[in-house]
Amino acid sequence: MNSLSCKLNLPLGPSLRDPSLEADLQARLDDGHRIFVLGDIHGHLATFRALLHRLNLKPEDRVVCLGDMIDRGPNSAGLVHLLRTHPQVICLKGNHEHMAIQCVQPDGSFEAWQPWMQRGGKSTYASYIVQANGDLYEAKRQMAEDFMWLDTLPTQIVLDHLRFVHAGYDPRMPLDMQGEKELLWIRKEWFQHEGAVDPARTVFFGHTTTTKLGDAGEVAFSDDRLPDGRPAWVGLDVGAYNHVAPGLAAVEAITFRCVKQPTLRCDRWFERIDTRTKKKGKGKKRAWKGEENLRESEVARSFGLKALASRAKSASTSTLRAQRELERAGVVFPEHPDAITAGGYRVYRKTREERLQGASRGPTSFRVYRQRSQPTLHHGPSDRLRAV
Repeated sequence: MNSLSCKLNLPLGPSLRDPSLEADLQARLDDGHRIFVLGDIHGHLATFRALLHRLNLKPEDRVVCLGDMIDRGPNSAGLVHLLRTHPQVICLKGNHEHMAIQCVQPDGSFEAWQPWMQRGGKSTYASYIVQANGDLYEAKRQMAEDFMWLDTLPTQIVLDHLRFVHAGYDPRMPLDMQGEKELLWIRKEWFQHEGAVDPARTVFFGHTTTTKLGDAGEVAFSDDRLPDGRPAWVGLDVGAYNHVAPGLAAVEAITFRCVKQPTLRCDRWFERIDTRTKKKGKGKKRAWKGEENLRESEVARSFGLKALASRAKSASTSTLRAQRELERAGVVFPEHPDAITAGGYRVYRKTREERLQGASRGPTSFRVYRQRSQPTLHHGPSDRLRAV
């Protein structure tokens, strides 16, 4: 198998399952509760929140994310925080999490791994810097902590009639012998295979966009059927950043009901409006698709420094405005040996003599009037009356 994981020389481990998690999900299904499954989110936090709102979850319902939660999108840091703290969301490991984990060193420190950075990791790196308000040390510390949590995620979930996995399975190998190489990275060998790899279970997977499986922006269902009539597999990576119908989609695992959420405007980093008009058109604007737009969000261009510079400028302007207001009230902020520390600032009040000495004398403003032109006086007796 010509897998990218082999080209990157990634360490590949066996399959990781969580028996207690699988037992809990199966018990919820047996009790009639719902389990929704969705594919690659890729850092589109706002769109994911909107999708959760559409699902109208009840307390006993659960949502299973099939990996690739990070990279490419604008806010992977915020998304990971939500996934770690949401009590109803369950996550699997994807190939992007597998690459990101390589950044964590054996001593627990964080060093950016360039192959990951070149494949969507820049936007994740930048989102953590923005979240830490430019503190690179804090950003790396939080990334190391979150990525170690990603490393503990299972690679598949197997229930009585369902399988949840990120990429799929190799039909040429026994299912119990497949590891991270197959479960996280496989593509063509999986979805081009005819027939069911597990006659008793429907496989829900992401990783491969449904543009290769069917219609863009739509959930893909296999034409092959299990003995009970269910589809052999369901493809859920509808493409949160495709240029045709971007969005996220969740499928209820038992009824196969689809709930779709188009990518919100604030998450559409892949679309720009080109001010140039078509040569043969009537002045209509068109969406511009540049090479950089097809890779990851705008935040990756400067590792978040553009957003940080804007924040710093706003904070500096607000601080300067506050200082001017305080100076008008007699409070200034110079370096002074007798300064009082208050709120992190060095502050002292002017004495009465200093205020009087620095006070300006005379009027503080004046108006300028245009000089009126003088009438021309003539010496003749008849012109004297005319001049008046």
